Amino acid sequence: MRGVPLRELLENLLPPGTQVIGGRGGLDHEVTWATLLRTIPARTAIQRGDLLLFSVDLLSMREPPLVFPALLELALEREAAGLAVIGPVPEDWGLLADEAGLPLLALPEGTGLADLANQIARFIVARREAWYEIERELQRRFQQAALAGEGLPAILRVLEEVTGKRAWLEDAQGSPWPDLPGPPEPPPGLAERRAWLRRLPLREEGGESPVALFGPDAAGRMCLAGAMLLERRPIGVVCLLNPSGEIPERDRLAVAQAAAACVLVLLRERSLWTAEARVRGEFLAQVLRGELPEAEARRRARILNEPIEEPMAVAVFRAPDAEESPERLIEAIRRLTARFPRCRVQLMAEGIAFVFPPPGGGTDPEAVVEGLRAELVRALGLPRLAAGVGGVYAGPAGLARSFREAVQSLQMVEALLGGDRTLAYSRLDIYRVLYPLRESEVLEEFYEQTLGPLERYDQEHHAELIPTLEAFFACDGNLQRTAQRLFLHRNSLAYRLRRIQEITGVDLRRWEDCFRLQLALKIRPILRRSHAQPGSGSEPRA
Repeated sequence: MRGVPLRELLENLLPPGTQVIGGRGGLDHEVTWATLLRTIPARTAIQRGDLLLFSVDLLSMREPPLVFPALLELALEREAAGLAVIGPVPEDWGLLADEAGLPLLALPEGTGLADLANQIARFIVARREAWYEIERELQRRFQQAALAGEGLPAILRVLEEVTGKRAWLEDAQGSPWPDLPGPPEPPPGLAERRAWLRRLPLREEGGESPVALFGPDAAGRMCLAGAMLLERRPIGVVCLLNPSGEIPERDRLAVAQAAAACVLVLLRERSLWTAEARVRGEFLAQVLRGELPEAEARRRARILNEPIEEPMAVAVFRAPDAEESPERLIEAIRRLTARFPRCRVQLMAEGIAFVFPPPGGGTDPEAVVEGLRAELVRALGLPRLAAGVGGVYAGPAGLARSFREAVQSLQMVEALLGGDRTLAYSRLDIYRVLYPLRESEVLEEFYEQTLGPLERYDQEHHAELIPTLEAFFACDGNLQRTAQRLFLHRNSLAYRLRRIQEITGVDLRRWEDCFRLQLALKIRPILRRSHAQPGSGSEPRA
């Protein structure tokens, strides 16, 4: 309920000779009503914003007498605006009021407390009626601006017109709102404003926008800020710069109405964008596919409360053997990932995308996804479930990049690793380059020229020269370790290596020849999927 600052009552209504005994720092408390204490009140008789009127004799009427600290504690507990007393005031009462930060006023002798309570009530009611008319006029102007279709700039323009002061918008992190004029540099009270937004409790829909004053800074400037609440949470603030002096109540009303009008504009834009999303797919899917320009993606993310500016990773799941529709898998993923903050699940043509913030404590995102994949396999009884994991990036372009990496990793799992495991893009190594070229004739020609003769020799003679070559490179060319790995005598290994050199025409002592052979071995599982052997060294590390 709107009230009148106690300072204003002191200057305009309270009888001449009224003195501030203590708690002068609380004179800006808003008085919403005057309560005359004829008896010692129950707790529920005192409401927030009450100015308590009483006489010193009241405290002595009780047996045993009520001490002033107890009444002061009760007023603080009920968030009263202040106390006004008639009668001789002990000196220590002022000190106690100073410590509590609650104003204590001494009324002159002969003041009729009942008449004064009625006068204060009439003054507050009259002021509320005047404020109501002002508020209605401001509301009308801001709603007209909101519905005119000119967006947030129109709201700021009206705010500057009705106040004659500089206005701007900030998001919840204190950054200037995109595509709007920025604040004065530096804006007063920026850090305090961010902290205030974080502390704001959840508000009911349709409630009045919270307004607070920040500053002054070294230049004496102050900032009046109104929180923009969307889905009961603050998404930004409307700011008004006050160069110096007091803040008129009209400015407070204007900032609150401007914040409400901004939310109206944002809700209207969101409804339009939501309708568009139903036709073109979910906003997140558009970001993952990189379909939206960077600036437009950021604008929509603010309206839709999508945390795309934070560092995120993308995983993509696909069950190649699942016969039913993907809805069951999507629901299971959503249920199991409810413990993850700010995560998103989205059906894509490439699979089911899971967008999540990087885990804390140095945990590898790949380990998190593998744990989730294993849970899904157990919960749904899937024969196979493949998962690819992209890197951790921020922003729309970063999400699109992580999605591309996750899809490529998923394809590698299905093509080379049996389709029932998790693979992070960071583990693909050279396959990041080779796999996108799998349909290239150049890759086929290179493999054929390098390892084609050796592969045909193995097939015709039931030999194992290619596995021998893979083991040789896996052991870094060490003959002893290679022989032990293959359970061969060193002479038998030496014979095989000579045959490899004769058939391929390479020299295993030359680094360049070894590189060509190793590259061909990496290409082999891409072109010859059925030949990939887990653990052979020719597939991605997992």
